[in-house]
Amino acid sequence: MGLEIYFKFILSFALILLAARLGGEVAERYLKQPAVLGELLAGIIISPFALGGLIGDPIILNFATIPNPFGLEGEFHVMEIISEIAVVVLLFVAGVETDVRSFLRYGLAGSAVAFGGLVLPFAFGFLATMLLAPDVGMTGWLFIGATLTATSIGLTVRILMDMGQLLTPEGTTILVGAVIDDIIGIVILSAVIFMARTGGAINVLQIIKVFAIGFAVWFALLIIGVRFRKYISKILLNPFKRSGTMPIVAIIIGFIIAYLVTLVNLHPVVGAYVAGLMFAATAEKGEIAEKARPIMLFLAPFFFAYLGMQVDVRLLATPMAAILAVVLIVLAIVGKVVGSAIPAKFVGKLSNSRAMIVGIGMVPRGEVGLIIAGAGFLAGAINRDLFGAAVAVSIVTTLVTPTMLKPFLKRTPAKS
Repeated sequence: MGLEIYFKFILSFALILLAARLGGEVAERYLKQPAVLGELLAGIIISPFALGGLIGDPIILNFATIPNPFGLEGEFHVMEIISEIAVVVLLFVAGVETDVRSFLRYGLAGSAVAFGGLVLPFAFGFLATMLLAPDVGMTGWLFIGATLTATSIGLTVRILMDMGQLLTPEGTTILVGAVIDDIIGIVILSAVIFMARTGGAINVLQIIKVFAIGFAVWFALLIIGVRFRKYISKILLNPFKRSGTMPIVAIIIGFIIAYLVTLVNLHPVVGAYVAGLMFAATAEKGEIAEKARPIMLFLAPFFFAYLGMQVDVRLLATPMAAILAVVLIVLAIVGKVVGSAIPAKFVGKLSNSRAMIVGIGMVPRGEVGLIIAGAGFLAGAINRDLFGAAVAVSIVTTLVTPTMLKPFLKRTPAKS
């Protein structure tokens, strides 16, 4: 095949970006919806399971898997890597643009939102699966419960950015809640995967260890950024100001931190966001945000189009899968809205409208839900019907969130 596969990858990358941009433009200009909705729908249309499959080419509009790259064994999922890079940049920019003092001020409310948005959906998912799919057993019920606890922080951040709500009290509360949700979700996923591999056994000490390390690293990075911001500016940023590459260096450091947190079982987006918060406390915050935003606007549509490209409606071909999907989608939405909005109102002291924004903002499962569902399917904990239903939950909750948020954002001022 030679270099042909690489050349086709370049074409695939360009076509996906073009489709995402066109979809975003149509959503904003004609449908009066956030661009991210059009980007997701564009990905679904050009996916290998729709238009891309009709073309019949294994690379163009596909996931561009390159076998044995650079002489290494295995496969290199190019599109997946690029999408991960895109969401890391997105969360880094979100962190830089966040008011650190507001982030700390809404920490308690965000923690309550995360907890409420985890407990209720998990219980709903567990009980519904136990009743509708009793054959899959305890591990399968737990996996679906874990899928419903997820929150796609990348999607929520993009919606808040598009609607100018990222720096509002509810926007900050959602960010805090989504980050904590991600950390706890990783702990839950680790526990359930361990159970699947050991036939139902669970290691409580291992769970406590992952949880403690995750939060310790997260808070340590945040405190370092706040307490040592002058040294960060002087040592890491000032030497690159004359060349004009200071914002690029900040992004590079963000990528390094995004990788480092994976060593303690955290998702890279958590590290990227906290890295952004570190730089948000510095005097160079404005310049970093200004220069990094165009990079984010270039890459972020790719991530959401790629997310849409993973949708295979054929997984819902059986009646049982369709019934499970409908039930779980309803429970996923209700569980997050109620579980997150109530703490936002009473702990965060937000108005009813603002609390609803928080609840709805926590609804999309996106790529996080897909990751958990895929892990369960590969581990043999859930069958194809449940996997199809879990994929439907991730996609539908992702697609409906912008539409659900818009009415509340229209009648809620951007500033508190």
